[in-house]
Amino acid sequence: LDLLHSISPPSTMASRAAGMSLRRLQCWRQSMAVVLQPSRRLRTCTPTIAKFEDHHYSGMTITPHRVEEGLQLDSQERCPFLNEVKTTLQDDPKAIAAIAQGGADGSQALRGVIADCLSGVLNRLKNDGSYREFRYLKRSVGSHPEVLWQLDDGGTVPVVNWCSNDYLNMAHHPEVMTAMQTTLQEQGAGAGGTRNIAGSNVLHIELEQELASLCQTEASLLFPSCYTANLGVMEALASSLGPDTLVFSDQENHASLVKGITSARLNKHIFRHNDLDHLEELLRNAPIDVSKVVVFESVYSMSGTLAPVSEILDLCDKYNCVSVLDEVHAIGLYGSEGGGILDQLHQRGRATVVTGTLGKAFGVSGGFVAASAQLIDVIRSTAAAFIFTTSMSPVSAAGCLASVRHVRKEANARETMQAISAQLKGHMLELGIPLMSAETHIMPVLVGDGVKCKTMADTLLKAGIYVQPINYPSVPKGEELLRFTASPFHNQEQCEHLLTTLHTLCQENGLLRPPRTDQSCEHSCICGSKGSNCDINECPVLPRERTAFAL
Repeated sequence: LDLLHSISPPSTMASRAAGMSLRRLQCWRQSMAVVLQPSRRLRTCTPTIAKFEDHHYSGMTITPHRVEEGLQLDSQERCPFLNEVKTTLQDDPKAIAAIAQGGADGSQALRGVIADCLSGVLNRLKNDGSYREFRYLKRSVGSHPEVLWQLDDGGTVPVVNWCSNDYLNMAHHPEVMTAMQTTLQEQGAGAGGTRNIAGSNVLHIELEQELASLCQTEASLLFPSCYTANLGVMEALASSLGPDTLVFSDQENHASLVKGITSARLNKHIFRHNDLDHLEELLRNAPIDVSKVVVFESVYSMSGTLAPVSEILDLCDKYNCVSVLDEVHAIGLYGSEGGGILDQLHQRGRATVVTGTLGKAFGVSGGFVAASAQLIDVIRSTAAAFIFTTSMSPVSAAGCLASVRHVRKEANARETMQAISAQLKGHMLELGIPLMSAETHIMPVLVGDGVKCKTMADTLLKAGIYVQPINYPSVPKGEELLRFTASPFHNQEQCEHLLTTLHTLCQENGLLRPPRTDQSCEHSCICGSKGSNCDINECPVLPRERTAFAL
C-alpha cells in the first residue's frame, strides 16, 4: 500500500487525476488487475516496483511481496479507497474492458472511475453527518472571545467562540505580538530550511531550553506541530529499541499517537481507557525480555477525561517500561508554572518522554518533545518527521518563547479560566445538559448522532454561539459531541446565554438528563472522584459559591 500511495496518493487524487500521465495510469491499470484477480502474481508491475523501491532509504522494508499483499486486499479495511475502486470496477464491465485496452479511452475510463469513487465517499460523509464544513472566521485583537463569522455573501456577523484551543488568548498578548513583530523586522519571515540544512536558529535553542526547564527535563526538541512530534518520538523509539518492542496504548489516544505507533510497525496492545487493571494485566503477561512502551495522554481532548498519570507511571516503574505522555491539552493550563498535569502532581521529569504543543495554551504554533539529552539526540538524528521538514520560523519561535515565559510567571489567566469552566460544568450538571466528563477544562456534551450534532451546531451559530460539531473519525460513530471550552475572557452574559440556549436545544432534541444536584448525586458523578470516597461537600464540579455568574 505504501508503494501504491507513492504512485498516486488517494488524498491528492482529485487534484491530480486530470493530469495523470499515461505511464502512471498504466501502473494503476496493472494494480487494478491484481486487485480483481487475487491469484495473479505481480509480473508486469515488477519493473515499476523496482524503480520506486530505489527511492526508499534502506530503513524501509518495502518488498514486492508486501506490495502484492496490499493490492490483493485480503483485509479490505486496510485501504478503503482502493476497495472502493475495486468494487466500482467490478460493477462496471465496460470500464474494465476500456482500462484493459489502454490508450486514451482507458485513461479516460479510469479517471471517470476514480472521480465516481471520490464522489461516493463525499456523499456518504454528507449523508451520515460526518462531512466537515469550515466556518470562516476573523479574529480581532482585543475582542476575544468574540469573532466575526463571514457569510457566503461576504457579510460578517459577530459570534462568541466557545471552542477555541487558544485557551488563554495568548495569541493576542502584547508581549507575544511584540516579540514576533520585532523578530520579523530583524530576521524576516522564514526559517530557511530544515534544521539539518539551513534552518537552525538561535531562537530555537532558547525556546528548547525554556521548554526543557518548564518540563524539568535535560533537553527538548521543536517540531512543526505536536502531531509530527508524536510521529518523531515513535520513529526514534522503534529505531533504538528494536522491532520486538511492545507498545501499550490507551484506547482514546490521539490520532497522532496512533499513527506514530502504526507507522513504526511495532507490536501494540490497546488497554481500555484509563483502566489501570487492564493495563497491568497486559504488562504482566508481556515477555520480560522485550522493551515495553506505555503511551497515554494526561488530558483527553474529546472525552475531557483526566488520566491517572501517577498510577500509570507507577506501573511503568514496576514493569520497567518507557513512558510517553502527551500533555497537549494540559501544558500551560495546569500546575504552578503551567507545566501540565505532571507539574500539578509535582512530578515533572518523571515520564520518560513528554510531548506538547505551542499552539493551544501558548497561542502560537508548533510542538515539542521533552526528555533526556540522549533521547532527544536520538530523535534529532533518526526521526524522519524531524529531519525532513522545514523548521519553525524564527518569528513563531520568538512568539512561543515570549508566551511560555509569560505563562510560567503569571497564573491568573489559567486560574480564571479554570474557575469559569468549573462554574459552567456545575450549571450544566444541574440543568441536565449531557456533559460527558467534568474532570478537566474540556466540556464535551454528548449528542450521539452525526446529523443531529451538525444541526445543533448550526442552530447555536445562528444564536451567536460558535462551536464545531465533533464527529467521526475524531470520535467513534454514535459518540458525536459538541466540545466547549471557556477562556478567562468569557463574561457572565456570554456564559448565561450559552447555558440557556444549550439547555433549550438539548430539551428540544431529547438529550436532557435528570439534573444533578447536591441531593441527587449519589456518587454517580462523572468527575474523577467516583466511588465510596466521594465527598459531595467537596465536589469539584458543584461549587458552593457561584461567584462567576448565576442563572
